[in-house]
Amino acid sequence: MNKSRASATEKRSAGRPAGAAAPAGANSTVEYSRGTRETVESIVVAIILAFLFRSFVGEAFVIPTGSMAPTLQGRHKDVRCVKCDYPYRAGASVEEADGSRVVATTCPVCRFTMNLDPANANHNSFTGDRIIVSKFSYDLAPPKRWDVIVFKFPGNAKQNYIKRLVGLPEETVRIRHGDIFVRRPDEPAFQIARKPEQKLLAMLQEVHDTQYVAEELRQAGWPSRWQPWSAEGQATVWSEHADGRGYTASGESAEDAWLRYQHIVPLHEDWYDVLRGGKVAAGAAPQGQLITDFYAYNSYGTQRYDELPPAGTLGDRIDHATQGLHWVGDLALDCEVEVQGSQGELLLKLVEGGVHFDCRIDVASGQARLEMRGGPGVFGEGAEPRVAQPAAATRVRGPGVYRLKMANVDDEIWLWVNDRRVDFSSPTTYEAPANPRPQWSPEEYGDLAPLGVGTRGLAIDVRRLRVLRDVYYVATRGGPSLDQHYPRYISEAEIISVFSNPESWSGSELFNWDAVGPLEVVMGENQFFPLGDNSPQSKDARLWEGEPHVDGDLLTGKALLIYWPHAWNRPIPFWPNFQRMGFIR
Repeated sequence: MNKSRASATEKRSAGRPAGAAAPAGANSTVEYSRGTRETVESIVVAIILAFLFRSFVGEAFVIPTGSMAPTLQGRHKDVRCVKCDYPYRAGASVEEADGSRVVATTCPVCRFTMNLDPANANHNSFTGDRIIVSKFSYDLAPPKRWDVIVFKFPGNAKQNYIKRLVGLPEETVRIRHGDIFVRRPDEPAFQIARKPEQKLLAMLQEVHDTQYVAEELRQAGWPSRWQPWSAEGQATVWSEHADGRGYTASGESAEDAWLRYQHIVPLHEDWYDVLRGGKVAAGAAPQGQLITDFYAYNSYGTQRYDELPPAGTLGDRIDHATQGLHWVGDLALDCEVEVQGSQGELLLKLVEGGVHFDCRIDVASGQARLEMRGGPGVFGEGAEPRVAQPAAATRVRGPGVYRLKMANVDDEIWLWVNDRRVDFSSPTTYEAPANPRPQWSPEEYGDLAPLGVGTRGLAIDVRRLRVLRDVYYVATRGGPSLDQHYPRYISEAEIISVFSNPESWSGSELFNWDAVGPLEVVMGENQFFPLGDNSPQSKDARLWEGEPHVDGDLLTGKALLIYWPHAWNRPIPFWPNFQRMGFIR
């Protein structure tokens, strides 16, 4: 056969000089057919590879709603406050759900309610985050608590849901005071489910930031949220920067000299008074309120707000829920401190339920130690040894600028210096009281001033003070977005009033955790319990009819990364939003 082919070739080329081109059209049909076939084959192979990738490796999803905000954003507005310049995102999923248009939002820092400008291209609604879901992750290892998972909704297998996994197979899951507790079948008692470091940091939500100051509030005499705190008869060593964005301590005090945070949040009527030119009278400044589960994402409005309604009225479109309806005690303090001496102590404070957690850092040696006033008084739980003052070596030694972060989350104290975790010599967990209740007295504000920075014989300059809070999971089963132990007859306005009235805390039913038993659900074999990070507006397992769980065969995969958040409309159209690209924690 090879010989006959060779002969045919020789005959076709006979009479043509060596190297001469073949006659026009001689092989055009063959080459055209070969090129077409290769193109078709490439397309088919690409489709098959894409199908295999989508089926077994990964798949792209668009987040439609804000049930996982702020971790993942559904359709939303991405804006800057016109008063304090704070950048934030407010939900706009209702625009697709019922055709309403989001035309106003409330800033989570200065709480100014801003009407959106339809002429501003960046005030249009943006689509939700685009994410990649790894479909093989759970073929290699079982799902882990705090993973962000994608699954088929048990009530409709054609619908994909995305939530955070909090309950594992054969566990009893309890939700109490915003935290997750779990018990295995062989365990006698519930244990708090603690977040690992990276999850904890990713899930913290901002409450306040001194970088963003509303000048109109300052001009009206609105008090700073950070106030000097000295013992009776002790002169303060603290002074505020001229721009209101930082504070300086002289270091002349031989005693502890604190700067304490008070959650002094202007309400709508306060802003109305300021816009009319009103001033805060001396001695009439509010003393603040409890820190709550306020969500910027939930602070949207579908009607424009009157910027100057009739005096003495609040307007008829104020949503009390934008103030947050649950007290959050799990807080974190983040600040930048310039140490200006080589001797003395730098102090950090967190308060929850009247229990003070103080961190004292000796800048001469860099040694840090934790102290607890109130509560059990010592650190450690279960079989762990009890230690009164866990110690650690830090890099805070002598003059310099340090970024410090201290957190009290899930009954555990954390400390970071320059974004690196400090490892203490003994556990920094503790046994919290079963029925935490905010504490206050005229002499010690307790939970009314739950964070502090201090000094003892040390000059420091503090800038960029940030207050953050943990996610608060609302304990409810199919009812309104309120903890189930709340009295059924109480209104949202009454809840906010209690939070602002510390004299009422000791007797208020809002903190009576035994009024109704905690919310508990039991997982069977291969059953999982998912919740949304935006607990007040998440239709997660708490609210499903029937059994509140997801069977393992409905799991689609693990949410891996945000590969394309919305692009910006201005100043450069379609400019990528690089800041939000990255792995999902």
